[in-house]
Formats: sequence, C-alpha cells, structure tokens
Amino acid sequence: MNSLGVITVTYNSGAVIDEFLVSLFAQVDVNWHLYVVDSSSQDDTCNKIIAYNSEKITLIQQNENVGFAKGNNIGISRAIFDGCNELLLINNDTAFDKGFLTKLLKNRDYNPDTVLTPKIYYPDKTTLWCAGGGFKPNRAYAAYHIGENEIDNGQYDGNYFCDFVPMCCVMIPVSAWLKVGQLDEKYFIYSEDADWFYRAKQLGIKLRYCFEPSLIHKVSSLTGGAKSKTGAWYGSRNRIYFLRKHFSGWLRYKFLCIYCGGMLIKLILRQYSFKEFGWRVSGAIQGFKL
Repeated sequence: MNSLGVITVTYNSGAVIDEFLVSLFAQVDVNWHLYVVDSSSQDDTCNKIIAYNSEKITLIQQNENVGFAKGNNIGISRAIFDGCNELLLINNDTAFDKGFLTKLLKNRDYNPDTVLTPKIYYPDKTTLWCAGGGFKPNRAYAAYHIGENEIDNGQYDGNYFCDFVPMCCVMIPVSAWLKVGQLDEKYFIYSEDADWFYRAKQLGIKLRYCFEPSLIHKVSSLTGGAKSKTGAWYGSRNRIYFLRKHFSGWLRYKFLCIYCGGMLIKLILRQYSFKEFGWRVSGAIQGFKL
C-alpha cells in the first residue's frame, strides 16, 4: 500500500487544529502519517497535538516563524526521508468527511503522475472557494480560482485539468515534487503556490481538479486575508518577485507596468484605502530588491 505523508504547517492554530485532527483521524483504509511543522506557535497548538500521543503524528517544532514555504519544505523532506511516496499538502484550517482521502486516492489510479486537488468550499458548505484555477496573462499572470464565490449547483461536477490551485489541499506524487523542486522560500507566505505550479507547467507536470471529494476551508483564518497588513504587503512583494523571477526583457517590463498600474487604479477607484495602498507600495519596493 502506498504511504501518504500528510504535511501541514501550524502557526497559532489552536482555534482550528482540533477539527482538522478529528477529520484526519476519521479517515479509514488509508496508510497516512501526519507531519506537523510548527512555526513557533505562542498558543496551545503544540499542546493539543502532543495530547493525541499518536504514532501517526510527527511534530517538528521550529524556533521561529519559518513561513508556509519553508515549513512545507521541512515537512516534505522528512516525509520523503521516511519513505512516503505520496504527499498531501493541506491547511489545518480545513475539515473533511471520513471518506475524503479514499476518494482522492481513487483518482490517483487514473492519474498516476498528476497533482490532484479537490473541490473546496467556504465554511457554509454551499459557496465555492476553489474548483481548480489558472493564470491570466493579460493581468500580469495573476492566479485565479475557478468558481470562487459561486453557489455550487453542480456546475463544476466533472474532473478536468487546470494550471493553478492554492496549496490549501494538493496531493503530489513524490516523483513530481522531486522534478519541480521545493517551494521557493523567498516568498515566505503567498504566491509560493503560483510559483510552484508555474514551474510545474513548464516541466509538463499536470494538475487535475477532482470534484469528488470536497472539503471546507476557513479562508484566511490564520493569516488575516488579502486586506490585512500581512496579506497586502506580502501579496504585493511576492507578485513583483514572481514577475521578475519568471520573465525578462519586454515581457517583464510589460507585466510589472500592468501590476503596478493596477494598484494605482484600485486606489483611484477606492478599492484600496490609502493605508492598504501604502502597505502594497512598501511590499512592491521590497519585491524589487529580492
């Protein structure tokens, strides 16, 4: 039986970790092991994990907040070292039913070398957060979610290939991970998933959305979301870094102009407050320095 390494990064996750662990331990007929990389949580996250006293959990505590990218790299390296041949990167602010892993792994039978992702809902279980995704070249390769904020009426009840999904929940064969390489730790948080899937596409690694199974995601419950200072600063910083990393010459200039011009237009249209605009400009300046 394949060995599935489940990797999650915690940071003050005490408010959400219980439901995540209950969901995971309810899974049957799957040989899984959980690798928790804790970024120096200051709440009761680690105490709750330790209280499980389970051989199915490896807790890897860090002395500082290492961020999403590095945290996942640490957990994945340990999972591969331990002999796992399948990786599930998953946020711990998620919840899912007892057949979740079994259903997702069934899709593996028909897609042996493909990255898999499920249907993801907001906590109301009817509004979609993500049913696959892609990139928008005409918007400086901004990543987007298919179906975001739509009520689910079965319009995405079919499996299909796509180019991008957030790494809230992705199942990656170790062979694909090794081919694409680790998450770029310069991102720290946000856009590291876009970077990885952009590289994966260049290397011919496919991504497949699977409408069964599904899970719920308590979106931005741990980071504050795109409008927070952290979200705005890192969001802008990392978009600039992404464009400078992957494009050169005229295309780089074009995409940077589109992105920076877009920030100014959103300020004029009052989609950004002056405070948020300031955070984003500060982040963009740092992005040019990376």
